[in-house]
Amino acid sequence: MVTDTENNNENLTDGLTSLADAAGIIETIPEEAPVESHSEPEQSGSKKSKRKKKIKEISENAEKERKEVMEILDDALDEDTESLGVSEDSEESTSVNISLSQILTAIFGLVVLGFAIFGIVTAVIDYQAYVEAKNDNSQLINSLERLVLPLSAADVPSFENTSLLNQDVIITAACWDVILNPSSTYTSENGYYSISYFEIDSRIIKLFGSGLSYSHGTVGDEELSFEYDESTGMYSIPVSPRSMAYYAEVQEIEVTDDGYTIQIAYYVPINEWTSTDISPEKIMTCTVTGSGLSYTVSSLQVSEIISSTGL
Repeated sequence: MVTDTENNNENLTDGLTSLADAAGIIETIPEEAPVESHSEPEQSGSKKSKRKKKIKEISENAEKERKEVMEILDDALDEDTESLGVSEDSEESTSVNISLSQILTAIFGLVVLGFAIFGIVTAVIDYQAYVEAKNDNSQLINSLERLVLPLSAADVPSFENTSLLNQDVIITAACWDVILNPSSTYTSENGYYSISYFEIDSRIIKLFGSGLSYSHGTVGDEELSFEYDESTGMYSIPVSPRSMAYYAEVQEIEVTDDGYTIQIAYYVPINEWTSTDISPEKIMTCTVTGSGLSYTVSSLQVSEIISSTGL
């Protein structure tokens, strides 16, 4: 008679066999045909022996397959990075190369930006200097033209030194300077300024410098004269004379040790002392001495005489 313990063992063995077969660890061993036996106890003992043997084989196979799987996993996890074609050195090298490339690119960008800023600042400074120089040159030209304009208006003859000028030329040029550059304090009466000889003295010094020898008196001709009243020491100078001899325009400036040598074009005024686009009648070379915007005439020479058909 089969006991309860034996039945439980058989059920456990059947369960393990089913689980192993479901997991694919072993194939199900077909049941052998029962062997005829003369006695029931012998058949039951044989059956238990076979089941134990199956359980043992199942356990051994499962353990063996488990070890093989674990060995495969261990080999995969322990595989060196070099076998995969990747090394720590190459990773570090790539990281270093990327960092250096980025640093060099940033430095190059900063250098280019610095040059661009420097170029812009330099261009602005140069432009400002050019504008200032142009403005200074314009002021100088205007100052020199105002200086020589009375000489062209009076058509002062050539002279190598101011000491060679006669008093008529000196006083006439000073009177023209009063007309062309009148002071705001001047008052006119019947179209004439009444100017003290002290003012004429200051105009002569302005044009030719100090140290000249001359005597005050009436100068000019029938067409235009500047009358002098010895009793009052006053000159009578017309506010708007009909015409002047020439209108001067500075064409070239050359720096000298103590001033400038300038080329002056003399134009015949057409209307109200305004020159036109016609050619000048003559070119004068004038030397001036001084500094800043304060200059005096030192000499005046005819450089070219220009006819109506050209030189």
